[in-house]
Amino acid sequence: MIAKPIKDKAGRNLGSRAQKTRQRFLDTTARLLAERSILDISVTEIARQVDSVPSLFYHYFKSVEDAAQYLARDASAEMPAIVALIDGSWEGDRGLQRALALAAAYLEHWERNHGVLLLRNQAADRGDKTFLSIRKQALEPLIDKLTELITESQHQGRVAADLHPYLAASALVSILEKLSAYAQSLRHFNADREDLVHTCARMINTTVTGR
Repeated sequence: MIAKPIKDKAGRNLGSRAQKTRQRFLDTTARLLAERSILDISVTEIARQVDSVPSLFYHYFKSVEDAAQYLARDASAEMPAIVALIDGSWEGDRGLQRALALAAAYLEHWERNHGVLLLRNQAADRGDKTFLSIRKQALEPLIDKLTELITESQHQGRVAADLHPYLAASALVSILEKLSAYAQSLRHFNADREDLVHTCARMINTTVTGR
């Protein structure tokens, strides 16, 4: 698969040096988003930390929010590999192992992109159309895949017929999203990272296979 050329705000292809500068702006924006609200992050601060100037930031992005949207899309690019973990047999112990791999990968995805994904979800929940679209494109393939598995289990008589497959799949993804987003707060409930992964995996496996 040929990678798409990276362009500046005006649509011009970027050379390797410009791409590195653009990536430094993105990396700094992501780090700051992990520390504080986007409302408290300025272009001037980002440029200063990159040892650059605001005018160069605006060469690549319209605003801090625009850079955050690029980061959210980059994070979404990790999802196909996560969805692929579902492929294969869910018979017996293999189902739980696949569920464990899925839950662990999802948590790692959030750990790598926490500030960006939290902003994406908060903005989407407020009705921001761009972030809504980014979130939908990221999560729909996972929801669809889980829906297929639940439907198949229903046809085999393993899962209750009155369980709505799409709603059940959506609920599982919502649980993964919510618990991964606030994983750092788990210690208040005498739970740790391993508890999160195993609990999510058990819920996924039970809902998908009926076991």
